[in-house]
Amino acid sequence: MTELKNRLNELEIKIAHQEQQINDLSDMVSEQWTMIERLGGQLTKTNSRIESLENNPQIEQSSLLDEKPPHY
Repeated sequence: MTELKNRLNELEIKIAHQEQQINDLSDMVSEQWTMIERLGGQLTKTNSRIESLENNPQIEQSSLLDEKPPHY
């Protein structure tokens, strides 16, 4: 009888650890999805900026020349 209780306790412990791992993985996937969406938005903005520079080089070129490089 005690062997059965020990086995049951071991199984309960394993299940508890697995549930915690599943929850941790779920949280990780959620964080990564949020990051992917944020990066996708940044990529869309960057693509729009590139397209506008390609389509209107005269208009954008003067404003780009007035900008200081990041190291100043």
